[in-house]
Amino acid sequence: MFGFGFDIIAAMGRMRIKKKAAVQPFRETLAYRLLLAVACFIFFVFTIYEMVLALRVNNTLAFVISGIAGVLASIGIFYNLGRARDIGLPSPKRHR
Repeated sequence: MFGFGFDIIAAMGRMRIKKKAAVQPFRETLAYRLLLAVACFIFFVFTIYEMVLALRVNNTLAFVISGIAGVLASIGIFYNLGRARDIGLPSPKRHR
């Protein structure tokens, strides 16, 4: 460029290209599983509340439906916590 015959790119040495971190889909993260577990827990508490109200007014059908929904919510809690346990966390890397 200036006529010196000096190539700055060659003098810098080999250029290293940094690898991008792998992007993990949100549905495969620990945050997603814990969010689902908390949502199931809130639904479980609501179904217990509905069961108590249905029992107080002698509404058997509402009590049974709330009981079934409570069982399904508790299954959802344990399912999501079990899946959250199997998710691998990224290992911390040292910066050079």
